[in-house]
Amino acid sequence: MGVLRLVPAILGGMLSILSFTTQATVVTYDLSFETNDQSIWDTGTSYQLNKTNFMGVAWEDQKVNLDLMAGSANDQFINIDRVTYDAAFGLCTLAYSASTCINGQAGQAYVPALGNRPSVRSCGTWDFGCQAARLVDLGKRATYDTAYAACRLAFSSSVCIKGQPLKLPVAALGTAPPQYVDIDTRNGIELNGSTDGRVGLEVGIQIDSGSVDAKVSYQASLDIPDTTALTPGATISFNPNSLLSGTNTLDTTFSTVKLSVDAIMQLSGNVTVEACASLLVVHGCAVGGLPFNIDEKVPVLSFNQDGEGGIELLGRAPSAFGLPVPDGFPLAFDIAGMADLSIYLPQPNASGGLDPTTNTLKASGQDDLVDLILDLDNIVASAAGVPGLFGNSLPSLEIGALEVGSFGYDIINVGMGPTIDLVQEFELDPTLWVTLLFDHQVEILGQLVTEFTSPWDLLPSIKFLFDNTLVTPTFFLDADLLNQTLLDFDLNFLIDLLQITYEFPLLDVDGKLGIGNVLDKAVDLFQSPALYSKLFDLQGFNALSGDSFMIALGTDSRLPDTRSTSRVNNTIILPEISADQVPEAGTLLLLCIGLGGLLGLRRRTGAVQVRPGAACQVLA
Repeated sequence: MGVLRLVPAILGGMLSILSFTTQATVVTYDLSFETNDQSIWDTGTSYQLNKTNFMGVAWEDQKVNLDLMAGSANDQFINIDRVTYDAAFGLCTLAYSASTCINGQAGQAYVPALGNRPSVRSCGTWDFGCQAARLVDLGKRATYDTAYAACRLAFSSSVCIKGQPLKLPVAALGTAPPQYVDIDTRNGIELNGSTDGRVGLEVGIQIDSGSVDAKVSYQASLDIPDTTALTPGATISFNPNSLLSGTNTLDTTFSTVKLSVDAIMQLSGNVTVEACASLLVVHGCAVGGLPFNIDEKVPVLSFNQDGEGGIELLGRAPSAFGLPVPDGFPLAFDIAGMADLSIYLPQPNASGGLDPTTNTLKASGQDDLVDLILDLDNIVASAAGVPGLFGNSLPSLEIGALEVGSFGYDIINVGMGPTIDLVQEFELDPTLWVTLLFDHQVEILGQLVTEFTSPWDLLPSIKFLFDNTLVTPTFFLDADLLNQTLLDFDLNFLIDLLQITYEFPLLDVDGKLGIGNVLDKAVDLFQSPALYSKLFDLQGFNALSGDSFMIALGTDSRLPDTRSTSRVNNTIILPEISADQVPEAGTLLLLCIGLGGLLGLRRRTGAVQVRPGAACQVLA
């Protein structure tokens, strides 16, 4: 009923447009949307798992000590020097003071005191008694002077006059040494170390769910009319139109699984060694250190590390060890000489682009899954009781016990059998949407808005209420991706004639001679129903902001400065539309019939017209 109430308003707006035909300018935006690394199975990004699990022993900062050292670095013993000192000090103090024994004294010789120089009396000339006494005085003085002169040769004047006693020299003992001393008595070796590390197996798995990359390019056009004769309240239809053009690509990568088992030895740390030894009275110690770092990773088992399904043991193919294990995909089996069975690891990566017939992007990929080739000539010969009738081995060429060459022949070799391929087909159906931002309110479908979101091709007419309104478009995609995964069955025919096979193992030479292949043909049989089929939203596309334009009523509108756009993050979320929000088909059908009768005009380049088909597209 809400839609029915809007119909008169819509018709009124359209009729007001039809009342005049004005010249319009066509504006085209070049749009290019991209998305990468989206899942090929459902909505969302590609799922990638890269996980490892360690099984073993791990440790951190573990200490190691090996003590083979005897003795101690600080053993206390009585100081021999103290014992000697105490004995010497005791003897010294028997004759000298403690101070003299500690500080010592210098030795000095005995010097008798000469006293003062003797005087000589004075006498008269004829005083013979006095003269005799005077001669004695002169003799004493001469003796004194001789003794004094001799004394002065070794001693000071004071010592010669006053004399000095005899002193024996005493050596200074000094301060007493400590009673006990610390002596390093260690002998032997001590080792200290610290380590970090882990030793064991590391199991790894890598799973890629598969991914899809797409690029969708549009040319989106609209008509900007001549607005010089329009007034506020005028309704304008921009006649939007979109066309897929330019670069349109759709590429997918199939899921992969990789497995690995590696032997891990990681050790790091350091070792310090101290060695001590005593030899007689000589003692010494030496210290040395050695850091180490071991980081080894050895492959034990791996699968599909090369992306081709290969299997490796200890970094080599199983056949290198003579093991009855295939080296990886494809797995080949000989069924009693009657058939060859091959099993592959398929990678049906798809690549494609725009299909103009459906206006969608399509991509398909196909890869081998199973081949079963029956050896018909051998089956017939075995059924007739003569196996090897059409081909067999010839006697080998030998020199002694050494086989030099081997030979075989095939008169006819007929092979036939089914081949099964894994197929993935994708179809991307994009819809161009736009969000219009207005700097003033406009009326759309009876509602006053400043922002409106709609499919570009179904953008309704807009009533502009102000003289000047700036319009900014932001384009984005709503895209559905259909994934269909199925099996393709073919029948292969193969005929070889008159062939001789040879092999010289010493020369590493082998080959075939003869007519060889005369028929190799494959016939398409059928495709299975889809093993997996799902239609889902493909997300991750960027949004594009277009250059703004101005709708100026009563004067010339301003066109966008450029047709290019700038990439912006897509934060637009389309709401879910409930059933009661969808217009009744009958209502829109009546509207389309009415518009079809009113409009006999075809759209001309540069003319503003109402396109009834735009409204009728909702019916689809």
